[in-house]
Amino acid sequence: MVLREMAQEYRRNTALLELRMKQLQVAQRRAEQKEVKYRLKRRIGLLRVLINESRKTVFVLEHYYDRKGGQAHDDKRAG
Repeated sequence: MVLREMAQEYRRNTALLELRMKQLQVAQRRAEQKEVKYRLKRRIGLLRVLINESRKTVFVLEHYYDRKGGQAHDDKRAG
């Protein structure tokens, strides 16, 4: 699997996480008990962390060879 394919897979998984987060946000708004709202809020917070990390990973994968002005390969050969 090449980096581009990995990035696409991360994007798909991120979309699923975002969908789940939206579902939990709806459930949180509809919840009446404070404990339920609190637990949903925590789960949403954890999903936000996962989504942000996934987005960062996508960026790194998509721009891996853009680093250092295209010198990523030169640095590996020089070592």
